[in-house]
Amino acid sequence: MESIQRLRDPFKKKILLSKTSFALSRHLPLQYDASFQVKDTQDWTLVLTYLTYAPKPLLMVCEELPIPEGLWQKLNRATTVVHITSSHVLRLHPYDAIFFAPIEELTMSYADYVYKLLQAIHRPNYSQKEHKEILQELRIASAGLAWSKEEEGNKGGALYWYDPVTQNSGDPLSNQQMADLLVIVSEQLQHS
Repeated sequence: MESIQRLRDPFKKKILLSKTSFALSRHLPLQYDASFQVKDTQDWTLVLTYLTYAPKPLLMVCEELPIPEGLWQKLNRATTVVHITSSHVLRLHPYDAIFFAPIEELTMSYADYVYKLLQAIHRPNYSQKEHKEILQELRIASAGLAWSKEEEGNKGGALYWYDPVTQNSGDPLSNQQMADLLVIVSEQLQHS
């Protein structure tokens, strides 16, 4: 939360959007004011209505959903979007920062995908050799690669590393959130 929220201007509302009723983000140490299960285009209309009238600044966590192009056009700088996805993102222009999952093997197709993305958004002359050297260092340090154009003088942004194992110092889970999570785990174990 410290990385995405301004200390003097905290989020007034936090919402979660997911494709399924079970979302991992729902059970992280963060309490949401609203949660939407988005299944079709009508659900995005509901989300947009909420986004329009919710007090700002607003945090929107979107898990494993493609965000429609039209929604990006309706958002303003008072809405922070955290988009968690395991699929390849095709349109990168709305993003100010991208945190790539740590790459454990340099031969993976994911490493190639990250390389091609960085050539497109960071700089066209970003070389394969440079990329492999950076990934090798990150792999040894068990760190991840991040790109940001937020407050960067360079048009192509800058590359950073991040430590994916640092402790999450968000809001603690409430008793109700822990109970909900244990019910879901119990149901899953019964059906296994």
